[in-house]
Amino acid sequence: MQNYGALLTLFNRYHDFALSTHINPDGDAIGSELALYLFLTRLGKSVKIFNTDAVPGNYKFLPCWKIIDGVHALSTYRPEVLIVLDASTLERIGKTLSKTLIPTHKLVNIDHHATAEAFGDINLIMPSASSTSEIVYKLIKYHQRPIDKSCALCLYTGLMFDTGCFRYSNTTAETHRIAAELIEVGEFAPDEVYRNVYEQLPVAKIRLSSEVLRTLQVTDDGKIASVYATQGMFRKTGTTPDAVEGIVNQIQAIAGVEVALCVSEMTDRSAKVSLRSQGHVDVSQLAAEFEGGGHARASGCRVVMPYLSAINTLVQTAQRYIDQGS
Repeated sequence: MQNYGALLTLFNRYHDFALSTHINPDGDAIGSELALYLFLTRLGKSVKIFNTDAVPGNYKFLPCWKIIDGVHALSTYRPEVLIVLDASTLERIGKTLSKTLIPTHKLVNIDHHATAEAFGDINLIMPSASSTSEIVYKLIKYHQRPIDKSCALCLYTGLMFDTGCFRYSNTTAETHRIAAELIEVGEFAPDEVYRNVYEQLPVAKIRLSSEVLRTLQVTDDGKIASVYATQGMFRKTGTTPDAVEGIVNQIQAIAGVEVALCVSEMTDRSAKVSLRSQGHVDVSQLAAEFEGGGHARASGCRVVMPYLSAINTLVQTAQRYIDQGS
């Protein structure tokens, strides 16, 4: 059954584990990481987590989030096993980590993206899964270990986030069955999880949204909508690029729009891009052209060019995908 058996053999063989996930971690990345951390520590393993970017504030309600370290804490540490979660390529965990967090024995890749590369010694890649959290859930169940309350909360958070609160096309009957079990085991209120993730918005984020939405542009055919956020906007509102999350979903909701994109100007002169699709365009393929990745309807990438150039390039590329599909 997939590579579950090989992973459990590895868990039995080694003691020292490190976990990591993609840059700008989201609910599935953080949820699956913490759930696997809790599972491995219950097995008596030594486990550390290293992420390039800090835990977003809206996930600090999750148990054990404080154990997640940044690149600065890495030093010369080398784990026996490195497990990378929810990252379509090894480079997606960040340039520094991908080059310095080197395991002495095994590299494991756990992911559900259709664009995922099999970069691990062991690869557990399941594009049919709703989320990486769902894969971790099945791994724990395969081990025939009970899922405790803390682990259930982490897994449910990841499941909820990557299914768009169970409204995306990756939501299946099985997804709902897993969610129901996690709610029952975790004894948490789903509405409280939702509020923690989506309804803890600082005023500064709302002010940034106002600035960004003023930049809205829609192509003449009405099929591509784009917005951008500049460093000047971040300074004006006292925010960071993390605060842009979610804005792309607002413009995706415009009637007739097939592809939505939000471009953020970064301090290193690169541009961070969030892409959304209504389903006619596979934006994971679009993002892959720029060394990014994700899902068919929600993906991202980072391009080394000024943000206005990035918008023009991405819009032109998106138009090509739309024209090919028409």
